[in-house]
Amino acid sequence: MILAGRNQVGLTEEEIERCLLAWKVLCGEKERELVADEAHRHSSRTRFNETSGKIHLGADVKPGVGTEANSRMSELACLAHELAHAERFEIGFQRPIELPDNLIDESETSLHASFKPVLSSKDREDLVEDARDRLIQWIAERAVERQEESGI
Repeated sequence: MILAGRNQVGLTEEEIERCLLAWKVLCGEKERELVADEAHRHSSRTRFNETSGKIHLGADVKPGVGTEANSRMSELACLAHELAHAERFEIGFQRPIELPDNLIDESETSLHASFKPVLSSKDREDLVEDARDRLIQWIAERAVERQEESGI
């Protein structure tokens, strides 16, 4: 899937501190907890946990080596995406967890995140491109499903 191109190396204490500061800027007056206890681990994931309502910081908050929008998204853009998951959950969005429909949720979340006023134009572009890439992937997955259903 798309996320394979993000960083896998655990974060240093300095990188974690920078992300915590970026998180405060993103959240503004409505502070939310960013759990950083796994961020130093190799292959840890930045993610929103619906059960706890918290965002977890992972190694993949940093860009990776891929050329896709998701691979090159900045730490701030990645955090904005996860914050958007939390905001969407708080207003009642029910997130699908199965392919291919989770790709639509991820796409919508990237678009939601792209409106954060603290983002640079590059961050906004990367989030919009990420949304586009996920929609293209959804279309491809649906085409495969239709072929399997029709027996072709």
